[in-house]
Amino acid sequence: MFKKISVRFILLEWVFLAIVIGGSIVLYGIFAPIYYNNYKGEIILQAFEDVKETDFKNISEEDIGMFLEYEKENLSFTIADENMNSVYTTKSNEEHVIHRNIELKLDQYSENPEIINKNSKRTKTLKLLGIVRQEGILYYVCIRDKIENVYSSFRLTEKFMVAMFIIALSIGSIIMYFFSRNLVRPIQNVSRVAKRLAEREFGEKADENGSYEEVNHLAKCINCMSGQLQDYVEQIEESQKQLLNQNIQKERMEKARKDFIANVSHELKTPLAVISSQVEMLQYVEEKEKEYYYVSILEEVTKMSEMVGNLLNISVMEHHMEKMKEEPVSMNDVISYMLMKYDALMQKKKLTIQTKLEEDCYVLGDREYIEQAMSNFIMNAFERTGRQGNIAISLRKVEESIYFSVYNEGERIPEEDMGKIWKSFYMEESTEEAVGHAGIGLYIVQNVIHLHGGKYGADNKEQGVEFWFMLPAFGS
Repeated sequence: MFKKISVRFILLEWVFLAIVIGGSIVLYGIFAPIYYNNYKGEIILQAFEDVKETDFKNISEEDIGMFLEYEKENLSFTIADENMNSVYTTKSNEEHVIHRNIELKLDQYSENPEIINKNSKRTKTLKLLGIVRQEGILYYVCIRDKIENVYSSFRLTEKFMVAMFIIALSIGSIIMYFFSRNLVRPIQNVSRVAKRLAEREFGEKADENGSYEEVNHLAKCINCMSGQLQDYVEQIEESQKQLLNQNIQKERMEKARKDFIANVSHELKTPLAVISSQVEMLQYVEEKEKEYYYVSILEEVTKMSEMVGNLLNISVMEHHMEKMKEEPVSMNDVISYMLMKYDALMQKKKLTIQTKLEEDCYVLGDREYIEQAMSNFIMNAFERTGRQGNIAISLRKVEESIYFSVYNEGERIPEEDMGKIWKSFYMEESTEEAVGHAGIGLYIVQNVIHLHGGKYGADNKEQGVEFWFMLPAFGS
């Protein structure tokens, strides 16, 4: 029951009124009399100071006016000399007043008087009993204020405030009840829509134009979530269809892997057979002919080493066995290193290298991987370019990316094969030693660029092919 908003609003209103009005009643009952007594006490003390300035032998009209002003504050004065002769009294029955207020209480009078608060069953009085000396004569001054009427007003006010508290509690409860009902109604509407969402019914929408901004915001969030959930459900259904297709693709991939292993096994057998036959020949040939066989064996070993190295790189990238470093990499420095590294190789084939490089091209990533991808592009161009051919290397900024490309003269790639050249199991029929070079090399480039969040591709040009990739620029 107490979890309902309407009940909690009513309870909150009760607590608020109890604290504000009830607290006011209690504080009023405690501190109002104290405040009033202090206030009146200050007036009586000030009146005594003014009375001391009065010439008791010759009371003037101005003095009478002063007494009358204080009497408007409900004060009464009784002043007599040491012989009990009246100097000034507020009431007409002077002898009786002097006898009661002065003669019977002479022992209570003082030249430094204090306020006396007298409370009895019948009366409540504040009074001051003071002595004033003028020209050697003692004058007794009694200043009184009956406050029982004020205390009656206090009690009446307290009763009135209690009545107002009860009325406010009743009216406030009714207002809070209808207010809470008006607030709960749009929340119930949002709750109903949320329940429909749980049942995967996305047609109903929550009202976004209610009376309360917070509830409208909640309704907008529910409607937004409804649209997103609907999209997610559709994506899941689409993903299920894709999973079926992926299962078929996995089967094809497994077959491709088996074919790849068979091809690699075949390629490894050839150099091994050559090495074996040449090692056997070494024991029969003359010393001057052995140099030829040493060089031939070294070439075959190098070929096998490159093939095994590429296979290991593919395995590492596919299974993420190494943690990729992330650091600023200067693409200009990498290209300079590549050109110097392969300069002798290019000159041996009499290739012309043209470069167009922008300055300050930086990316964030692993330099070793990026260097390998760029090397694979350059070596791919080297293998595809005929003797005395041209290779063009370009580096530039494109919006917030760094664009790197390698163009080589030579045969163009058939359009139907453009999507296949990046696969690790693809072998170009027109290229010798394809497994150990172009096919695996481009597959490595693909993995490197994926790891760095970039894009890659190849485009046929008029007299050759351009291979390219783009990586996010560092600091963009």
